[in-house]
Amino acid sequence: MEKNKYILLFLCLCPILIFAKANSEKYIVYFKDKPTNVNIEHLFSSKALEKRKQKHIEFDERDFPINNNYIELLKLKKVTVLNQSNWLNAVLISGTEKSISKLKSLAFISSVTKIEKSKECNISNVQEINECKESNDVLGFEDNYGSSYAQFHLLNGEYLHEQGYNGENMTIAICDAGFRNANINTGLSAVFSENRMLGFYDYVHNDSTVFTVSDDAHGANCFSFIAGVKSNQYIGTASKSKFYLFQTENNDNGSERLQEEFNLATALERCDQLGVDVISISLGYTTFDVASENHDTSDMKKNVTPAAKAANIASSKGMLVCVSAGNEGTRTWHYISTPADADSAFAIASVDINGIPSSFSSYGLATDIRVKPNVAAVGQSVNFINTSGTISAGSGTSFACPSLAGMATCLWQAFPTKTNWEIKTAIEQSASQYLTPDKKIGYGIPDFRKAYDMLRLASFASDNKLEKEFTVFPNPFQNVIQINNNGISTIQQVQIFNNLGQVILTQNTPTSNAIVINDLPKGLYVLQLSTDKGLIVKKLLKD
Repeated sequence: MEKNKYILLFLCLCPILIFAKANSEKYIVYFKDKPTNVNIEHLFSSKALEKRKQKHIEFDERDFPINNNYIELLKLKKVTVLNQSNWLNAVLISGTEKSISKLKSLAFISSVTKIEKSKECNISNVQEINECKESNDVLGFEDNYGSSYAQFHLLNGEYLHEQGYNGENMTIAICDAGFRNANINTGLSAVFSENRMLGFYDYVHNDSTVFTVSDDAHGANCFSFIAGVKSNQYIGTASKSKFYLFQTENNDNGSERLQEEFNLATALERCDQLGVDVISISLGYTTFDVASENHDTSDMKKNVTPAAKAANIASSKGMLVCVSAGNEGTRTWHYISTPADADSAFAIASVDINGIPSSFSSYGLATDIRVKPNVAAVGQSVNFINTSGTISAGSGTSFACPSLAGMATCLWQAFPTKTNWEIKTAIEQSASQYLTPDKKIGYGIPDFRKAYDMLRLASFASDNKLEKEFTVFPNPFQNVIQINNNGISTIQQVQIFNNLGQVILTQNTPTSNAIVINDLPKGLYVLQLSTDKGLIVKKLLKD
């Protein structure tokens, strides 16, 4: 009899519990302040701390944890804290409307954003055209690249591998949807067997099950562009790197929610704490299942979305943040998505193996003075290793992004003392239309051999301030060198030397910013500027 009482009580309570759960809503709660007088070094890996020291990156308010007292006070209001972001000084919570109404009176809360329940499914924000097939094309075999050679060669990427740079001792994080079967994929097995898989986490479900058969395959496909290796068939762009895999995108039922931007912000913050060098994000956000959460195209140049804010902060912490530009070129939205829109994001457009811009690749806003997208890589009919371990082909800026992220990793490996901004700038300056960027592929298609040569060319200035006053471009050059004076110094003489130290040009008190040099053979030259404040010497490459 006593046992039956408990059963009856349980049955009575069940509808109440189910009703409470059904009426639970999700919200992002932003706080007004946080404590900054605590020690936070224990939150960061030794690599992260060493990188900050080398790159002179100081801790700031964004690095400090959320006030734990605030979180405990929220829990007293009968809400559940699902996730938190120190950078945004915010938490993702769930609770009933009644419990949330009690939060509005709390003085430490800045604002509350409701994550409305989905009414219908939207197109997934994962930036991939649904065009995957097993590849039977013979693209040519060279140096064991097999089916990856053509897409690799367009970037002149094999040059870095020939110099011995394959991403060794560099750390890449991939933020994406699921990574189905990546842990048992023969084309990715070396990452696991060589203990170069440093960690993985699912920020959608708050667990570490990112490899199950029920997970999305998009992240795994993107992963193969960087890490994939199949003998005589395929080589990824930075196959010797170390990796973290973070699932931030929720593709359950094709849903699209603002919450996913919050997940991404949380993952990027963790990348900083772990000492990640390069981040590859093949995700983009525009509109959502619920209209109240939608972005407007004008938002794409304001750095106001949670994803854009996080991407900019991640870059300020010394990481190179590569983001797919989006596949909206032929759709109503048309323009780049967020976080590709972030000022500091390295937005990657798509071209085919002949360098022709892909029609689906998103455009930069016509009214945006910035160059967006920044550059392009092959993302149309491009080969990757699918979840069965065989070569497939697909299209999307999702695939252009990891290819370039891997090559950027190898370039940075070659010049470890350079900053993320110097690496990004060298890649842009090496691109096919650096002097005439457009809204479709930005500065164009990078040439990683040129980028490598530019970074190895040293410069000298008798005064550090003086070097910043003068901009010399393009480098490499063809027939004309532009010298822009951004300061108050006066150029007294311009001289150019060949690699034997012979003077081949002298101009005293030049009257034009353009130095015309015709009929010079390709090779290395030295530019010397004598000013009233000191001397500047720069190495230039004639292309």
